[in-house]
Amino acid sequence: MFNLFRSSDKIKKYLLGGLLTLVALSMITYLVPNYNTGTTDTTNPVLANIGGKKITALEAQQLFQKYSAGRIPADLMEVYLPQFVESMISQRAALYEAGQLGLTSSDDEAFANLVANYPQFFPNGTLSSKDQFEQALAQQGITLQDVVDEAHDQVILRKLQGAVLGSIVVTPKEIEDEFRKKYERVRIQYVAFPAAKFRDSVKLSDDEVRKFYESTKASYAQPEKLGYQVVVLDQDKVAATINVTDEQLRAAYSNALDNFRMPERVHARHILLKTEGKSDAEKKALHAKAEDLLKQLKAGADFADLAKKNSQDGTAENGGDLGWFVRNQMVPEFDSVAFTLKPKELSGVVTSQFGYHIIQTLEKEPAKLKPFEEVKDELAKEVRAQSLSEKMQTMGDQMHAELIKSPKSVADIAKKYGAEVITMPSAAPGEAIPGLGVNPEIDQSLATMKVNEASPLVTLPNNRLAVVVLNSRTPGRPAEFNEVQAQIRDKMTNDRAAQIANDRAKEFAERVKNGEDITKLAKSMGLDVTNSSMFGRVDSIDGLGPASTLEEAFSAPVGGVLGPLSIQGRNVVARVAEKAAADMAALPVEHDTILQSLKQKKAQDRNALLMDGILAKLTSEGKVTVNQKEIQNLVASLRQK
Repeated sequence: MFNLFRSSDKIKKYLLGGLLTLVALSMITYLVPNYNTGTTDTTNPVLANIGGKKITALEAQQLFQKYSAGRIPADLMEVYLPQFVESMISQRAALYEAGQLGLTSSDDEAFANLVANYPQFFPNGTLSSKDQFEQALAQQGITLQDVVDEAHDQVILRKLQGAVLGSIVVTPKEIEDEFRKKYERVRIQYVAFPAAKFRDSVKLSDDEVRKFYESTKASYAQPEKLGYQVVVLDQDKVAATINVTDEQLRAAYSNALDNFRMPERVHARHILLKTEGKSDAEKKALHAKAEDLLKQLKAGADFADLAKKNSQDGTAENGGDLGWFVRNQMVPEFDSVAFTLKPKELSGVVTSQFGYHIIQTLEKEPAKLKPFEEVKDELAKEVRAQSLSEKMQTMGDQMHAELIKSPKSVADIAKKYGAEVITMPSAAPGEAIPGLGVNPEIDQSLATMKVNEASPLVTLPNNRLAVVVLNSRTPGRPAEFNEVQAQIRDKMTNDRAAQIANDRAKEFAERVKNGEDITKLAKSMGLDVTNSSMFGRVDSIDGLGPASTLEEAFSAPVGGVLGPLSIQGRNVVARVAEKAAADMAALPVEHDTILQSLKQKKAQDRNALLMDGILAKLTSEGKVTVNQKEIQNLVASLRQK
C-alpha cells in the first residue's frame, strides 16, 4: 500500500527522485514547488504552454541550474539549455496526452515505483527509517512535496511507452541477420604505416625551416613568465596541534542536550488482512479470518510463520517485522495499540484504514537521554572537527593579513604558521605547480596581481589553504628563430613523414589489390605484416583496438583489401584472410533473447518518434504552444553571465 501504514498526509512529504527513462535531462522537473502555478509576468516570460499549464523562464532556469551544477561545463551550458527546455516540453506534452487517453496509475503502482527508485530505504518493501530518508532527500536540495504526483507520472509514462513496445514486430530474417552478426568471425592481415617510421626519410634544409618560421612566426611566442611563491597551510599539520579536553566535551554536551534525547520507541510486528476495495461481505470474512489467526497465536502458533503465510503487505516475508518506530510514525489506530502493549503481548484485531491488523510488540524503550560517556567519542570528533575548521580559517586569515603587509617575508611568515612554501622562479601561466598541479584559482589570482602583492586566501584540494605572492612578471614576446628552430623542424618533419606514410599506404593498397603478395610487398618496404586472431564485431583486434574500426571486414570477401584507414593515428591497409560463418543451428537457443533485444532497439527509435508525434499533434491542435523567441532570450541571458 502506498502509505506504508504511515499517515497519508505525511508520506506525501517524501520526494521521488529516480530518473525518468523517457527523458534523461528532465530528471528534476519536479524540484521547484511553483510548477504549473500559471503565474508569470514580463520579467518571467512563458516559454511554453501545455494544455493550459505554463513553463516559465524562471522555472526552466532554476531547474537547469540545479541539474547542471557541477555536471556541465560552463561553456557548454548554452548548448544544453535549449535541449533541457525541449525535454521539459516533450515530457509534459506526453503526460497531457496520456491524461487525454485516460491512462492512470494506482497507488500500488506508484508505491512500487518509489520502492524501485529507493531500494536502500525500503528493505522488504517497507520504509526502514523516515528520518534517514528525509535527510537523504534534503541533502540533494529536494523539496518534500510532490512525491506522489511524480511517482504517478512515471507510471503513466511507462504505460504510454509500453503501448509502443507492444506493437513492435521483428521478422525472422531480422533475427537471423542479428544472430549472424553476433557470431560470424573474421581474421585479417594488416600493415601499419606509422609516420614515425618515415621520419628518417625526411630531409630539411635550414632555409626551409627559416622560411616556414617567417611565414608562421606569429604563431610562435614566448609566454609571459611569472615568479611567485605559494604558501600552503595543511590541515593535517594544524590538526596535530589541536587538543580537546574533557571539560570542552562536557560543555558541548550540556549545550546540545536535545540532540541526545531519544524518544520512546517500540519494536513490533503485525499480520495485515487488507480491506481496501472490499465489499462488506468480504470484510466480514476477513475479520473472521483475523479472529481465527489471533486464536491460533494465543494457542501457541508461530507468529512469523503465520505472517509469512497470511499477511498482505511487504513485511510478510520478514515475518511481519516492522522494526523500531517512534510515536506518530504509524497511523493512529495502529500507533496507539503498539505503544500500549507490553513486550511479547498480543493485541486483539485492530481496524485501520488499510484493514485488520494483529499486532505484537516485541520490545519497548522509554524516552531517555543518552549519557555523556555513551556519546563522548562521537562528540569528540565533532568538537575536534569544529575546532580544526575554526583554527584553519583563523590561521589562514592571519597568515594572509601578514603576507599583505610584508610580502617579502614569505619564509618567516610561513615558518611562524608551520606552512610550506612552494617557489616557482619562472613559470608560464597555467603551468603545473609541484605538489599542487594545475590550479585555476591560483592562475586567476596571478592574472590580475601586481608584483609584491599577495593573493586572497585560496582553498586547495585535500583540505589546504594557500596564499600566493607574486615576485616578478616578465611580459610575453614573439619568439626568435633560434628559440623555436628545433620545435619547427620537429613539426615539419612530422608533417612530411605523415604525408610519406599516407602516400606509401595508398601505393601499398593498390598493389595488393592488383594481386601482389602482402607479405612480400611489406618486406620490400621494410614493414611488418600482423596476422590477427579470429574476431567478432564486439571484440578487439590485436594492435588495432575495437573491431568497429574495421566493420567493412565482415562484408568484404576473403582476399578483399581494406584501406588505407586511419586507425590510432596510423594509416592501415588490411586484407581479409579468413572468415567463419555463424552456426545457424544454434539460433533456436538464443532466438528469444535476440528477439527481445531487437524489440528494445526498435522501441527506443519508436519512442522518440512517439514523443515527436505527440508534440506535433498537440501543437497542431493548439494544445501546445512554444515561444522559441523567449527560449532564445533565455539562452542569450545565460551566455551573458
